[in-house]
Amino acid sequence: MNFEPHLERLRLISPVRRQVAAAVFFMGLGVLIQLVFPKGVAYFIDHVQELRLETISAPVIGLGLLWLLVQAAASTLRYYYFELAGHLIINRIRRRLFDVLINQPVSFFDRHHVGEITSRLSGDVQSLHQSLTMGGANALQSLFMFGGGVAMLLYISPLLSVMLLVFVPASLYFGKVSGASHRDYAKAVQACMADSSRVAQEHFAHVRLVHAFNQQGGASASYGEACRRLLELSMAGTRRQSAFRAGLSVLDFGALLCALGLGAYLIGKRALSVGDLMAFVIYSNIVTQAAGALSESWNMWMRSMGATDRIFEIMRTHRPPPAPRPQAPLTGRLGFEDVVFSYPERPGVRALDGVGFGIAAGEKVALVGASGAGKSTIAALVLGHYQPDGGRLLFDGLPAAGLDLAAIRRGIAVVEQEPSLFSGSIADNIAFAVPERKVPLDEVMAAARLAHAHEFIQGFPQGYDTVVGEHGVQLSGGQKQRVAIARALLRDPAILILDEATSALDAASEQLVQGALDRLMAGRTTVIIAHRFSTIAKADRILVLEQGRLVQQGSHEQLVRQLDGAYFRLVKDQMFAPRPETPLPA
Repeated sequence: MNFEPHLERLRLISPVRRQVAAAVFFMGLGVLIQLVFPKGVAYFIDHVQELRLETISAPVIGLGLLWLLVQAAASTLRYYYFELAGHLIINRIRRRLFDVLINQPVSFFDRHHVGEITSRLSGDVQSLHQSLTMGGANALQSLFMFGGGVAMLLYISPLLSVMLLVFVPASLYFGKVSGASHRDYAKAVQACMADSSRVAQEHFAHVRLVHAFNQQGGASASYGEACRRLLELSMAGTRRQSAFRAGLSVLDFGALLCALGLGAYLIGKRALSVGDLMAFVIYSNIVTQAAGALSESWNMWMRSMGATDRIFEIMRTHRPPPAPRPQAPLTGRLGFEDVVFSYPERPGVRALDGVGFGIAAGEKVALVGASGAGKSTIAALVLGHYQPDGGRLLFDGLPAAGLDLAAIRRGIAVVEQEPSLFSGSIADNIAFAVPERKVPLDEVMAAARLAHAHEFIQGFPQGYDTVVGEHGVQLSGGQKQRVAIARALLRDPAILILDEATSALDAASEQLVQGALDRLMAGRTTVIIAHRFSTIAKADRILVLEQGRLVQQGSHEQLVRQLDGAYFRLVKDQMFAPRPETPLPA
């Protein structure tokens, strides 16, 4: 049996060992008080004729009250310290898991849905909480009760205790056998829960599209199917757990009946008193229940193991990034040397096939081509979301593989077609550009002014404290773009990536955004991914991509004269046709 997965989870207790030690102390005190009780009952039964109400003195009553108070205090403090330790452990592992997840490469998120990841972060971690806190506390208390109860049984009657050699091992073995299947079952349940979370999150994220296409019924059907699979698994587990409890009940009552039968025989032989038999029955009940609780705790632990296997797999494979190396800020020079790349989920399809070009510092280069030609892939490689399968990516003439990725990213900013905004305030979304320090509001406002965003922000009742909603839903397309441009301006990058930054805007919004982009692009190396001629025309050079290959490069005037070239075909097909009021240069 491999004990390492068990030890891996138990090592989580180390940082909270003081709280656990306090909890164990109060647990031991409570168990001791509970174990004394049956012996007291035996004394009262055997001396019932001698005891009269008038002989019960005040000290005896006081002792009884003290017993109750100590028991209550021990039980309360045991619960408090175990729960405190559990919350501290879970808070620590939840934060650690989030740190590991947020530092995973982008390819990890290509393979795993956001709903699944959030399910791991909430549901899976919560199952670990249950097994490590009160689950662990109950198991430890049952172990104490089991050990103490066996000792008292042997003290009262070694002969009667022989029956424990049958019932207790049977109960423990039964728990071990049933627990073997619980780990796989729990793993399947957590996978189903993650799948149902994925379905719900996906439909909630696209709720406007769901309503627009009257797909509420389809969304409910998809979620209902996920819930049905989860229900089937849960019911199978319930049936298994019911059978387990029935088996324990048979063992418990079997032990009780045997104890009463053998005890009656010993009383008849005057080898046992009535009080001791009563105490023995109580102790045997304690022992059998403790054995059953240990078996059930083992099953809970195995369910927790199955539910959290994926968490520990993720954390186990994560390697902290190396310490950053001293590196000069980027000047903006960029180069691709015979770069080959395939997305991890499509290894047989080359997104880039031997692409090579250079961009001088401050140069504005447009990437054009049909959908799937490789434009956004180039941007993803520049941002370090993926690494080339072959060839080299150069920054300032140095291979990217030998540079610190965080330092490279500090010199890059991106403005997307659909800007990524968080649900917080406008000020927070702009200040997101600078993670190294707390950005003063006046710097945020200065960047917003340059992006032509200050006026509309000040028009909101809450100004820069206006909450934009999930994905910036409270803002128009042009407003979101100007907030994103303000964020990029605040970052002050050497390299700027514009990914279809104006393609979704109307004429009025584009004019405002384009003015902000002109300020943003001034003096910076700019990689422009665009279909609109108004954006492409601002480029110093155009790179034409076709099926992952670079097939042409030059200015618009040069390329449009190459009548057999891919760029001319794109213009001819009006993929880059200007608006009616903007004539296409010859």
